[in-house]
Amino acid sequence: MGIPQEDRLDYMCRQDMNAIENAVSDVRTAMENVEKMMPKTWIGKKADNWRADHEGRMKRLKTLFDSFPAEENHLVEKARQDQAKMDRKMHGGG
Repeated sequence: MGIPQEDRLDYMCRQDMNAIENAVSDVRTAMENVEKMMPKTWIGKKADNWRADHEGRMKRLKTLFDSFPAEENHLVEKARQDQAKMDRKMHGGG
């Protein structure tokens, strides 16, 4: 008898990745909301400096978020392989 799906490493990893995707989506929405407010904020050199810093941070954050799908696929595949290895050991296959 096999391990229940919800106890499998690949299933748990996929659930974790789904939670991360939801959080990233929430952060992206918040970032868009900030961008919409920008024209209504203060002006001047300090505001310009702050905005330049903000845009740099947001660009780095977007780059990080954009790297998630490839890493997610890698992690889920590794979890699937690890689970298969554990299954083989449990059933005397190696």
